[in-house]
Amino acid sequence: MAAMPAAIARQTRTHVDAATFALWERLAEFPAGATDAQLRCMQDWLACAIRADNVIWIGAVRVLRGARARGDPFLGWRLRGRATLKPEPEAYREQHAAYYANDHYGRLTRGYYERSHSDRVRLVHAGMTGTASLAGAGAFRVHCLRDPEFLDYAAFRHTEHYRLYYRVPGIVDRMTIGYPVDADSESFFLIDRYRARADGGRGRPFSARDAAIAGGAVRGVRALHRQTLMSHGLLGGDKLLSPVERQILFGLVRGDTERAIAAALGQKPATLHKYVRDLHARFGVRSRAELMAMWFR
Repeated sequence: MAAMPAAIARQTRTHVDAATFALWERLAEFPAGATDAQLRCMQDWLACAIRADNVIWIGAVRVLRGARARGDPFLGWRLRGRATLKPEPEAYREQHAAYYANDHYGRLTRGYYERSHSDRVRLVHAGMTGTASLAGAGAFRVHCLRDPEFLDYAAFRHTEHYRLYYRVPGIVDRMTIGYPVDADSESFFLIDRYRARADGGRGRPFSARDAAIAGGAVRGVRALHRQTLMSHGLLGGDKLLSPVERQILFGLVRGDTERAIAAALGQKPATLHKYVRDLHARFGVRSRAELMAMWFR
């Protein structure tokens, strides 16, 4: 087999030790359908293991291909699911609300992905990091802002995107971990370290060891990536599940009866059964057995 290029080898170098195995064992102990709690456990562990200030999970789906994807600021991908460990800095939330909340996480409408993207979107909101993160789709990767094979950091620091999304909110470094679940779905962990830390210290960029520790932990939990995407409706589709649909899905994979799920959610059994049929159609299955096989695969 040909040797792996040095740049790729450095991107994917990981570190696994007793603490990582203990995390995986803890995640395995959660009952079926406790995906949100598992994700929170993973985020907490990452923050503690490498002294990060915030950990954000993002579910991305491919929605455009060919020439349309090549001309798109996000190379045909959209960020559809999102869960943060802690509230983000106010300045960051303002930028997120100005673009991403509507153009990525918003309600799907006719022509939603065909909206024209101005140069401002490409330069200000997508930025060098957005394009670089998605250019590696299909391969597991771990990058920090100062990785030379990720982007030109010296040039990046002079962009409007860096000013609005990093300098003003006070983010000194961001680690991006991308995990391809299938050809059209990726699970991301964005790990931030702030310039001013809660303990009064000054934040420093992540080290290569930090990246190896976080990458090792994230790479070993394929089921969590799949089930988190599926719990948001992002495995085989791009329409987000509603909160009620998510709770019904969790109940089904736990093995609860439809009557029990209906009672817990205050729904009529007939209404609940319609939700179940819609979920089967959504995931392309014909029965609960097939749905559970898809969940636990």
